Amino acid sequence: MLAPQALWIVLLAWSAPAGSQDSSVLSVPDPFGSDTLTPKPPYQKTVDSVATISYGFETALQNGHADRGFLITDRPVLQSVVWVTRRRTEFSVWGNLALANASDGSRPDTVEAELTHTYEWKNLSIAPAARLYFYRDRVTGSTSRSAEAWMYLSRALGPVTLFTNHSVDLQVYRGGYFGEAGIESEGMLFRSLKIGGSLGAGWANSTFNDYWAGVAKPALDRVTAEVWLMIYAKPHFYIGPDVELSSIVDRQLRAGDLFNPTYFLLKLTSGVEF
Repeated sequence: MLAPQALWIVLLAWSAPAGSQDSSVLSVPDPFGSDTLTPKPPYQKTVDSVATISYGFETALQNGHADRGFLITDRPVLQSVVWVTRRRTEFSVWGNLALANASDGSRPDTVEAELTHTYEWKNLSIAPAARLYFYRDRVTGSTSRSAEAWMYLSRALGPVTLFTNHSVDLQVYRGGYFGEAGIESEGMLFRSLKIGGSLGAGWANSTFNDYWAGVAKPALDRVTAEVWLMIYAKPHFYIGPDVELSSIVDRQLRAGDLFNPTYFLLKLTSGVEF
């Protein structure tokens, strides 16, 4: 099984410049992964035993795609992820397939791979991660790739969980930093029905904001709220909707090169886990 040290091997292997990339895409944000409001993506489950092996597949239909407060496409997308977890180490591959051209004429597809190892102590969870992503615009043919280092931290306090997540880009916009913090709560309403919600805020340095919005300044970027419902129809199968509202709050960033500073995303997710 992959050890935590493999995170650094992955980062070193991909932090070198990609000579085969189309440099024309570097001025356009390269989307990857789902938005980062919750402490962990929905497919990352807590491992009750370090010897447990779990795996699963999830797919979602969403009316758009955003990354850390910045809308990538305002048209429907199909997203899928497959993952395997053992001894608190998880490897996942996630994909975003655009189902129509965005209003700016682009049609962005993304594939992302992430390796995460979780350390737990009492109610505290610390999870360093290495993330690689590959981007392609089917309209222009532009492609790019990059790597990021992530740190997920969370602490359970009774019925709520406090979380903070941090990322640094290592290649395309090297040194671009984004951080966020928030509060989340979820619980079972009935035996097969779970409901949850979260509130959060995110901030970034000037490198990150210059790349994503064309505004080179550090700022409190966004505030966001999310609500989800999950129905467990069978022992290993679940399905449910997810609603997210996000808004860029900094005045200069709102006037930057954005699709829309405020967006509403509705997602229907289904999956299986063993």
